[in-house]
Amino acid sequence: MKRKYSLFSHTAATVATGLIIFQIVSGLAIAMNIVFPLAQRSANDLAIILVLSARTWQESSAEKRQNLEQYLYKSHGLKISSVTQPLQEIASHYPYLYFLRKALNKHLANNKSLRLIHDANENFQVEFQQQHELIRFDFSKLALGPRPVIALAWTLFSGFLATLIITWFLAGRITAPIARLVKAVRRIGQGEQPPKLPETGGLELAELAQAFNNSSKQLQARRENQTTLLAGISHDLRSPLARMKMALGVLAEEQSSPMIQRMERDIAEIDLLIGAQLELARAQEKEVAKKTNIKQLLTDLIDAAEAREPGRLKLRLCTQGTINVAQVSLRRCLDNLMTNALRYSGNEQVEVVCKQYHNVICISVRDRGPGIPKDLIENIFRPFYRIESSRNRSTGGYGLGLAITRQLAETHGWHVAIKNRRGGGVSAWLIINK
Repeated sequence: MKRKYSLFSHTAATVATGLIIFQIVSGLAIAMNIVFPLAQRSANDLAIILVLSARTWQESSAEKRQNLEQYLYKSHGLKISSVTQPLQEIASHYPYLYFLRKALNKHLANNKSLRLIHDANENFQVEFQQQHELIRFDFSKLALGPRPVIALAWTLFSGFLATLIITWFLAGRITAPIARLVKAVRRIGQGEQPPKLPETGGLELAELAQAFNNSSKQLQARRENQTTLLAGISHDLRSPLARMKMALGVLAEEQSSPMIQRMERDIAEIDLLIGAQLELARAQEKEVAKKTNIKQLLTDLIDAAEAREPGRLKLRLCTQGTINVAQVSLRRCLDNLMTNALRYSGNEQVEVVCKQYHNVICISVRDRGPGIPKDLIENIFRPFYRIESSRNRSTGGYGLGLAITRQLAETHGWHVAIKNRRGGGVSAWLIINK
């Protein structure tokens, strides 16, 4: 499965990659055309000073040597001395020493006595033999004057830091409107009307926000029209059904017949079907959350079911405490899951389990019925879908119970799922974020 990346990380990576490549290319260009030539020229100038000073030192008397020593220190920060023991050269990767060694080898004709040391105190020592005398120069890094390598390093560092800041800012500006849009879409999916998105930013993002605001307004109008239409249908259909029921009652008192009884059952079934359809439509409306004792709610539901079918339901495990939840909607969801489990489990007992994992409440209704074919599990949440072909109430109702359950769950940000159990039966899960 292909790994998914957020728009923020993708945008940030793209912008950062481009800017970093620019920094690397710019740094190489500056190094090759400015820094290295300056370092070579500086090393060559210093090498000339060292060689000339060594020759002058070797040819001078003791008094002149003292004057030369003072001049070199004041003018160039160099200390010169004659030594008898050569230095133990230590490998150093300081770039300037490479250029200085190359320049000294050029002016000293590859003098084998040449040694250069860069110690831990940022001091340099250069030693070579002038005729029969071993001469040593000591100087600090400050004596080298401007340090273009350090300047380049700081330039690159500040460039990378600026790259990170610019990348974060640009990616945030691009993804913030998208994040607001995602939140608004989720609120619509939960049956809420999101606030109007700001139609600002780039032209494309502003047009996207404007299109979403218009669509959201139209969708809200359609929902309101749907609710009004369903309420009207309920009234217009149930009123004549009530009159028909009353007329059949009068006829039954005068002359009872099997046909009248069938018509009464048909009218009752139509009335229940209309009620179920209206309930499915109302499931799109979000209910206000209330503090609810989850164990007490489950106990009440099980007691009500036990009154209808004694000994069939058992609360095996339940978490303690209260949560803020849409109480009526939660009752309806759980009642539908329990009713389905009782209907298809025969005479087997149905278990209800409630567990808490951090901030998530998981309620499971488990039965030992025939189970559901794996490829049909998702279909049973569709309105009016039933695995069996009949619509007899005793064998499965109208196929709206699980559709209502899923719609209620999606409206309130819950998750409902059904899985087959080992050994037969199914386990229906309702997952609630606290």
